[in-house]
Amino acid sequence: MAKNNSHSRQSDEIDLLQLFKSFGDFIARMFKGLFNAILQFIIFSIRKWLYLLTAVIIGLAFSYFFPKVQQDFYYSDLVLKSNAVQNQEMISYINRLENLTSEENYPVLASSLNIAEEDAKHIGNIRAYWFVDKNKDGIVDEADINNKFLADTSVNKIGWRFGVRATVTDPQVFEKVTPGIEQYVNSNDYFKKMNEARIDDLTEIINQIGLEVDKLDSLQKKEYFQLEDETRLREGQLVFTNDPEIKLFHEDLLDLVRTRQVSHRELTIHHNIISLLEDFTVTQRPINSATYYAKKVVPVLIVLAYLLALFVTFRKKIIAAIRK
Repeated sequence: MAKNNSHSRQSDEIDLLQLFKSFGDFIARMFKGLFNAILQFIIFSIRKWLYLLTAVIIGLAFSYFFPKVQQDFYYSDLVLKSNAVQNQEMISYINRLENLTSEENYPVLASSLNIAEEDAKHIGNIRAYWFVDKNKDGIVDEADINNKFLADTSVNKIGWRFGVRATVTDPQVFEKVTPGIEQYVNSNDYFKKMNEARIDDLTEIINQIGLEVDKLDSLQKKEYFQLEDETRLREGQLVFTNDPEIKLFHEDLLDLVRTRQVSHRELTIHHNIISLLEDFTVTQRPINSATYYAKKVVPVLIVLAYLLALFVTFRKKIIAAIRK
């Protein structure tokens, strides 16, 4: 019996060692194969350097000359807070301007923003977008400019701010777009009525809290200073009474005061339909510069050149495989 156990233990040890050896061999083969693949790639690239160099030269030449035949354009972002309505309503309303820019309807765009038509012609696009919270910690993680998270339920949309990106051909127009968007929003009758109702509600809350604070303050003074002690001395004797227990109200007072302060800040700082949190940054550097196109065009041409070199090198095998 003892011999059988010893033999079984030895067999298990051998199997385990064999497993580790096989795993080690697999890792070694994998790294060797990866090293050989990288080495073959480098050797092939050196042999076909003319293809790659031609692709780089063509890409750089295109990136240098193409912006010269195009009009420069610039973009910048402002951050707004919607006070009267939900972000969804405000974003949808501002994105109507994007339709006007795409249709090149400059007279209506100029009228909507209350700017000159010549200035409106310098606006290439205006788009409102959400900020998203990927980690669900209440902190902005990304600006969803291209709406890639619009239908994604795994991220939270930030409800207390949103962004607006404007693309223009004259950077000085940014200074007119900000008041133009404010004018466009303020001209909406529905938004105006909602904001007036919000202001009335905040004013009523502040006034009501003021009355409640006065009541609590009076009640607290009465408890502290006007009620007699629970124990008192009468004619040299200690007499116990059934007066009500003294209650402290300062926590209730502090809660009401904090609520009033929040409402007061909302009423004074965010009095309008929207609040400007961050304005456009005026830049003199166009987006469509040579560097902008080089980063996009050169890598694509290099990949195409590499594919062309592969096809030329192995064209006989490729044609034979296709014919089969």
